[in-house]
Amino acid sequence: MAKPVISTRWIATLFPLRLTQWIGPFLLVGAISGLLASLVLVTGVANLAASTPHPEGWARLLHYAFQRSTAHHAAGIAAPADLASTALIAKGAGYYGTACAHCHGGPGLGQNPIVLSMRPRPQYLVREVGTFSAPELFWIVKHGVKYSGMPAYPAQDRDDEIWSIVSFLRALPKMTTAQYRALAYGDALKTSDSVGVGPLGDTFLKRSYSFAHSDEWPLESSYTHPAIGFDTFSIDGDVIKTCSRCHTDGGTGRDGGAIPNIAILRPEYIGKALTDYASGKRHSGFMQPVATQLDARQIGQLASYYNAQPHHRSDSATAGTDILTRGRQIATVGIPARGLGGCAGCHDITKASAKAFPMIDGQHRLYLADRLRQFRTRPKKVGGNPMIAITHRLGDGEIDAVAAYYAARLPGAPSPITKEQ
Repeated sequence: MAKPVISTRWIATLFPLRLTQWIGPFLLVGAISGLLASLVLVTGVANLAASTPHPEGWARLLHYAFQRSTAHHAAGIAAPADLASTALIAKGAGYYGTACAHCHGGPGLGQNPIVLSMRPRPQYLVREVGTFSAPELFWIVKHGVKYSGMPAYPAQDRDDEIWSIVSFLRALPKMTTAQYRALAYGDALKTSDSVGVGPLGDTFLKRSYSFAHSDEWPLESSYTHPAIGFDTFSIDGDVIKTCSRCHTDGGTGRDGGAIPNIAILRPEYIGKALTDYASGKRHSGFMQPVATQLDARQIGQLASYYNAQPHHRSDSATAGTDILTRGRQIATVGIPARGLGGCAGCHDITKASAKAFPMIDGQHRLYLADRLRQFRTRPKKVGGNPMIAITHRLGDGEIDAVAAYYAARLPGAPSPITKEQ
């Protein structure tokens, strides 16, 4: 009896041997998939409500994609040598308390129900921050995460500020509740009320401010100030309380020197700086979110309040004689061989242009040096801030010397320029 012959024609039809015979089936499957995707998109049947959690498998896939993307883009980023310094931790603390803690919590302090209703939910960083390296934290803080609610840092050219936030984040898991509160909120915990600055009034001038990608479609946002932030300090009148988180009640700045002493500044300069931060003309991810919540009256009151505080030197330590002599030379005469005039030529004519040049006698040495180096990281351009061109012609030793010289001077001291000069 003959064995039945099994036909293999259907196998050859479904799985052709020639590659060109696969093109038609692939195109058909692609067309059907595109049609189905279009139907889902047009009909709106996909449920994007945040009240419904992501399916676990999808959530895992998204989180894995986020982890791999972060690791890839953070590769090659080098952390600064002083990442664990007390001054850098303190510098980033106030920003975390103002902008980050509302979503990510703090030691002994949980996350509120509104935040946990987001999809995806923000991580509790006290527990999870250790799963990221310092370069990865830098990448996340600077660039944010799409489709997550995690924003990019508002001042993309201020890596110095971003590293201070990373420094604080790295120290966060080891903090007690008391240590965290003292760092993140500083003198705000000791200030009973905001003396000298009233709450936001019912009438004020509304102004637009510049911001990256403010023309991005859809144009459904309001880029105007005063603005409402997570804190309601401007509305409640707790302005000094908020400012004291970083600048302290007396305006001298936190210990360590990373935050400027603003009590030595003229009120005109403080008012101009806050106005420029609010408009976006002056860049700072620390200052713009605060300044955009203030009206012109509050800015004026703030400037008057800090100007009325005692004017003290910020640093108790004084550099050696050789360094101070070198710094005085740069401050008074400059470096003529490089076409640089003395610093005092601008910073000691504040009566004529109080808004343009800050008083720097008695300022923190670390702050002055850091600001000069930060200017030096920016590209030179015609018509830009003159400090950028100046600092490109200064070496590190010269920056440290002139910073030490001005830090050793008393606020309000007579001009160091003599009549002979």
